[in-house]
Amino acid sequence: FQRKCAFDVGDYGLGFCANSLGLGCDCLGEIHYLDATLSDSKGEPYTVKKVVCLHEEDDGLLWKHVEYRTGHNQSRRSRKLVISFIVTVVNYEYCVYYYLKQDGSIAMEIKLTGMLSTNYTDARPDHGTLVAPSVNAQVHQHMFCARLDMAVGGHKNSVAEVDVKALPLDESTNPFGNAFGAAATLLETEREGQREVEPSLARTWRIFNPSKVNPVSHKPIGYKLVCQAQPLLLTHPSSAVSRRGAFATKSLWVTRHTDGQFFPAGEYTVQSKGQGEGLPEWTKDGGKSIVDTDIVLFHSFGVCHIPRPEDFPVMPCESTGFMLVPDSFLSCNPGIDLPEDRSTMSKCCSGG
Repeated sequence: FQRKCAFDVGDYGLGFCANSLGLGCDCLGEIHYLDATLSDSKGEPYTVKKVVCLHEEDDGLLWKHVEYRTGHNQSRRSRKLVISFIVTVVNYEYCVYYYLKQDGSIAMEIKLTGMLSTNYTDARPDHGTLVAPSVNAQVHQHMFCARLDMAVGGHKNSVAEVDVKALPLDESTNPFGNAFGAAATLLETEREGQREVEPSLARTWRIFNPSKVNPVSHKPIGYKLVCQAQPLLLTHPSSAVSRRGAFATKSLWVTRHTDGQFFPAGEYTVQSKGQGEGLPEWTKDGGKSIVDTDIVLFHSFGVCHIPRPEDFPVMPCESTGFMLVPDSFLSCNPGIDLPEDRSTMSKCCSGG
């Protein structure tokens, strides 16, 4: 039990666990489905129907403004293209969504649902929650890692860590103590590229192309990685879990592109002994430059799940993910020229 660490991607294979999606609930609206061809244990191909779903969804307001002097009101609703698939890994479901949005941003969301991993107990548990009589659901984490092979305006990119910091009191520049601003630090080597999320500093990471400059901001064109605030891997560094899942000990790993480096926990997680497979092995030298070159970002993120009785017997969706947001990549709001469109299906039910 102390070695319990399921690599749902490497041990099971998300493709092999993928659902055939149903119209009207798994996917809603006008749908285009894609089938998937996989291989069985003998290497023979087989096809799973309707594995990937493509559709559009309303995404709330994209922008709005009321001119307070005249009362003139303008607003536009947002739509997003959703690319999704759902997998069942034994007791758990992972619902994976990629969102392409009209503000130029790209988002990934993973919704977790299904059934909790439980065990019998005849006492009040120390490391879990009673979700039914004698049924203990353990406190646990789900850790993911997204490989982001960035190419912002080309393949030669750099990464800056951007923190928002209060400025010191200064009689000439900050006499009233109101000033704060963004401070960018260039990450120069793979060692410096191992970073952690810091919510108190509103930390983001800006991936930019040093050779291409935005004509409005006069900054290099870029996209910024916006992360959620969740803890990294909480197991002790000496534990088998931490040694095998070392990728989850950092929020970000920036590496120099190398062919064949796809899997952050190593090629064969079933046989992993926690000897530095994957990202620790790739970055052990630490001195490789990640400035103005072909780089790959590995972003680790997840959910720390303290179960509730409301999660039993089948848990409602819990969400995690991240966003890539344009930062001086465009010259203005890309949705500013969307045509006005009012829903004919909306009705006022209050008599006004």
